[in-house]
Amino acid sequence: MCNGTRKVCIKTLHGKFEFYLKKYQINKKEANYFQLSEQLGERFVSPRLEELCGYYANRLSYENVAGLVERVTGEKLLSDQTIWRIVKGKAESYSQQIRETVEKSLETSISDQIQIKPKVEIYNAEESEILLFDDGIQVKGQKPKRNASNELTADILCLDNVKSKTSAVITDVAMLQTPKGDFEYLIAPLDDSSVEEIMNLATVVKARILDIYRKESKPLNIVAITDGAKVIRHRLLTIFGVLPVVILDWYHLCKKVRNLMSMIALNKQEKSNHVKFLLSKLWHGQTDIALNYLKNQVVARNHKVLLELIGYLEKHHSEIINYELRRKVGKSIGSGRVEKGVDMVVGHRQKKKGISWSINGSKALSLLKVAELNHDWTSLWVPVQSC
Repeated sequence: MCNGTRKVCIKTLHGKFEFYLKKYQINKKEANYFQLSEQLGERFVSPRLEELCGYYANRLSYENVAGLVERVTGEKLLSDQTIWRIVKGKAESYSQQIRETVEKSLETSISDQIQIKPKVEIYNAEESEILLFDDGIQVKGQKPKRNASNELTADILCLDNVKSKTSAVITDVAMLQTPKGDFEYLIAPLDDSSVEEIMNLATVVKARILDIYRKESKPLNIVAITDGAKVIRHRLLTIFGVLPVVILDWYHLCKKVRNLMSMIALNKQEKSNHVKFLLSKLWHGQTDIALNYLKNQVVARNHKVLLELIGYLEKHHSEIINYELRRKVGKSIGSGRVEKGVDMVVGHRQKKKGISWSINGSKALSLLKVAELNHDWTSLWVPVQSC
């Protein structure tokens, strides 16, 4: 036994405390002793101090969080590397919760196929809808080579200080409308090398829909509002087996037309005239008129780009709706909600000049932000203990 011989340090919001472990008798009549050695490590960090680090890690750099802890406690308790370990560890715990919840939802579902309506009255104010937003955001990735001897240091550097040109790290985020009318953020868990199959976002979304809409006896009125990314259509097919009703986001449609027309039009005046005409027709869902105009009325400076724009409108013909009519009945026509969502989950902290990320480094912070936005924060950091 280490009665009075083992020194332990506890780091809390109130500072650092050192003492020697001793054993305590539970029952005077019996020779049973209770010892703190299993509860406390040599450099134990209290749950509330860990929570403080996790909360501010999505708002400040790890170095600045370490400085904040020093100002709050009056002592230099934690390094940026230690705070990164705290974030990573809690993200792994949350990922495990997501996996268990998804597996349980899929196991308890009567059918693994989600029944959806092939057609939804998207211009009917009385027609209820379940909106699904899906978007991705990319941040600067870390350098591809790391030495095994300085793996942790390199990971920290890639989080806050690397300035060289690197590849991109992409995080996909979905937002699902719940029966209460609010939205839940969905993200894939961290990759786990101990499992055979990596759990992707499509599986997470599918399980959540099955879970919260399992009592619905009729096919669901799913309406997906997205940009034109092919990967999103593939994910929707994976979730539902068929494509649900998809609306091409108005903002992205406008942006695409303007960007491509900059390379098509002969001059600024022609670009302005072309864009004004095309957007006026597309706003009312008159895609055929817009296509006819592009094919017969536009003299292109770059014919290849003109064909690209024509192909884009043809590919998304069924997804370009009468945006004016839908807006008049008070329904959503754009994915601005998820654009803001991915910025809160990823962009606000991670898209800053001079910062690059490892895949797990970016994903870990994103997972903690999703827990916060979904109101799972308290239960994640300070679980309710059963009696």
